Amino acid sequence: MRQKSNPALDEVKYGVAQIRMYPTTAQKTYFWRLFGANRWLWNQIKDMTDKRYQNNKKLLFPSTASLKKLLPRLKQEYPWLKKANSTSLQATVEYYCNAQEAFFKQTPVGRKPPKFKGRHFYRQSATLKNVPSKRKDGSLLYPIQTVNKYCLRIGTRKPIFVETSSLNRLKHKVIKRMMVVYRADLDRFYLSFVVADQKEELPQYQAKVQKTGKMIGIDVGLGNEWLVTSDNHRWSVPQTFEAEKAKNLRQSHCDRNRTAVEKRVARFNQKHKETKIDKYDFANWQKLRKTKSKYQAKASNKRRDYLHKLTTHLVKQYDVIAIEDLKTKNLQKNHHLAKSIANASWRMFRQMLEYKCEWYGKKLIAVTSRICSDCGQKNPAFAHMKTRDWLSVREWTCPFCRAEHDRDVNAAKNILARAVC
Repeated sequence: MRQKSNPALDEVKYGVAQIRMYPTTAQKTYFWRLFGANRWLWNQIKDMTDKRYQNNKKLLFPSTASLKKLLPRLKQEYPWLKKANSTSLQATVEYYCNAQEAFFKQTPVGRKPPKFKGRHFYRQSATLKNVPSKRKDGSLLYPIQTVNKYCLRIGTRKPIFVETSSLNRLKHKVIKRMMVVYRADLDRFYLSFVVADQKEELPQYQAKVQKTGKMIGIDVGLGNEWLVTSDNHRWSVPQTFEAEKAKNLRQSHCDRNRTAVEKRVARFNQKHKETKIDKYDFANWQKLRKTKSKYQAKASNKRRDYLHKLTTHLVKQYDVIAIEDLKTKNLQKNHHLAKSIANASWRMFRQMLEYKCEWYGKKLIAVTSRICSDCGQKNPAFAHMKTRDWLSVREWTCPFCRAEHDRDVNAAKNILARAVC
């Protein structure tokens, strides 16, 4: 089911982070119609495949190619589909098949089947493929192409030119796909790209030959000792306290306003049976929602920026990185520490390390650590200690070799030792 491309051996595909887009009113209408067409197609395919499975549970799920063959028939039955970009409809079919495949294979474990899409969801998106067409002189014409640093052309016959933030990251790169995303909570449009570039031109592939010969073990925690390495370097959690405080203030304003609005709506609808109103009709509440979402995005961006800088530094400095294999989902069941664990972003930190190690040709090892790093003996006092009790132990002395240990540094050394073995 999954569509696997075969890029050239000297090329590599990677994603470019979101770029802000500033469409005009007419362009917003075009994108909203595109979102609607893709959303409608997704729901039609889901409804059809669900009914097909209910009628005969022995049938296999239809392939991506067979579902794409239905597009011309749907366009004949629903002529308004012809106005939507054909490559975006094909991408929707691929995404649905990939979602079903992930559900069947249960990756990750507990994956749920794809749901119906609604127009009231806060995030709407559509993907456009950059499929070139041949000109008479034999040259290729790409429908998605940068005009200058702040302008992007979409389409060939009736192109639209949209204003964006800086497009410097797309210089001298071949655009493979472009995703248009609308965030209703922020009232903003974003673009993200999948591009292809020559391997030798990428800094991460040039850095592959620059080996440092160093290894490091990392133990994660909370607070000022968020990351502790085996060479006794420490980093604190991402500093998002001020942004979180401002976000919580706007969140409380939004919640109070929403409660008042819901009461007014309930009273009005009870008295007026013919005319009904909805809480989304109140402009002040909508403004508060957008303000709150902007502060949420600010805190999230600060955390992500901190993690990117730190993971890039670690990957460039060390050839082998060993980290503790933690089950974050299980740890968050502790209601006293759930918020702190979520703010520490352990999972995001590991994901960034994984793909950056792959980029730079480095090695990441996840291992599972309460033994003495000097003699290797287990401390019997910690054998049946629960996690919440273990977190209160800062320093301890080995009863066998009498070595004094800092809990996090000892754990980092154990992680590194197991990785080397």
